[in-house]
Amino acid sequence: MKILSGVPGFDELIEGGFEEGSVNLICGKTGTCKSIFATQFIYNGAEKNGENGLYITTGERADNIKRQASKFGWDLEKFEKNGKIRLVEFEPFDIETLMDRIIKQVESVGAKRIVIDSVSMLEMYIKDPFRIRKFLYRILQRLREMGKVVIAVSEIPEESRGLSRTGVLEFMVDSVILLQYLGMTKYSRSLVVRKMRLANHSNDIHPFEIGPEGLTVHSV
Repeated sequence: MKILSGVPGFDELIEGGFEEGSVNLICGKTGTCKSIFATQFIYNGAEKNGENGLYITTGERADNIKRQASKFGWDLEKFEKNGKIRLVEFEPFDIETLMDRIIKQVESVGAKRIVIDSVSMLEMYIKDPFRIRKFLYRILQRLREMGKVVIAVSEIPEESRGLSRTGVLEFMVDSVILLQYLGMTKYSRSLVVRKMRLANHSNDIHPFEIGPEGLTVHSV
């Protein structure tokens, strides 16, 4: 079953949407609109498809996410009040009980769509690479098995050529969508689907822009 992203012009690139029970990495350097993509995914899931969503933030305050969303006319607070969306702040350095806490939140809200923004904060705060990789593998696999559609947001360091902070996460996920800042062109930002299991996805670089209603992807 396909789950619509809620981002105009994007689903056509991946044969109709994200796969049910998939983990999808949205990655890019600073200023490439990763969190806007993730918020649009959660909001439109509730607004257009009636699907409950859970937005887990490990760095940004939930109030800031709601304020940014309101600039695009996305009233997250309305959906919080009626139980369709939940925004939860988790400290990035506490992974001992984090998996159980995430699963409890998923079950409590009945979430179909889940955003983890960002996994980079976990990678930064947990010094033991084995611990963080083990945690990420376990939680992402559990959410897959539950049939959820997950957006994992990862910031790529400026000097890095990888697709995540540690260069490992991209091998754990089902798809990788790379957002880029191009600079002085007609469209200053673009995205490319670097990986998408079970889909004959576009391999082209697609420009996108941020308008009054959020992110829109253009064909090439």
